[in-house]
Amino acid sequence: MKTLRSISVACGLLLILTTASHAADLTVTVVGATNQKGQIAAALFNTADTFPGEPMVGQRAPAGAQVELVFKNLAPGRYALSAYHDENDNQKLDRGTFGIPKERYGFSRDARGSGGPPEFRDAAFEVKEGDNRIQLQLR
Repeated sequence: MKTLRSISVACGLLLILTTASHAADLTVTVVGATNQKGQIAAALFNTADTFPGEPMVGQRAPAGAQVELVFKNLAPGRYALSAYHDENDNQKLDRGTFGIPKERYGFSRDARGSGGPPEFRDAAFEVKEGDNRIQLQLR
């Protein structure tokens, strides 16, 4: 039993050390909010299967002309990001007639879809070990 516990602890420490040594941070600068009302909401995705509906992680920050969000301790790889200006702070992207967004929104790589959100491959960017930076324009 003692041996099994020691092995479990060693494996856990190895996993932590391996993850920490390959961790990446992503700083996202969101620009294009037209006022300082509400929040900027951003969602980060790491697979096409979940994009754009089920993010792996999300963040919110007070709105401004330029807002920085930092996603820490990411595994290096391909990611896509969506963001919107939640002006009325109701924690959802408000839509009007025919589902057209009423609040400003955007995707990484300035990707745009045809009659809906873009494909993951069009918004995807590479996150490498260390510090990474991208800018996202709300439209």
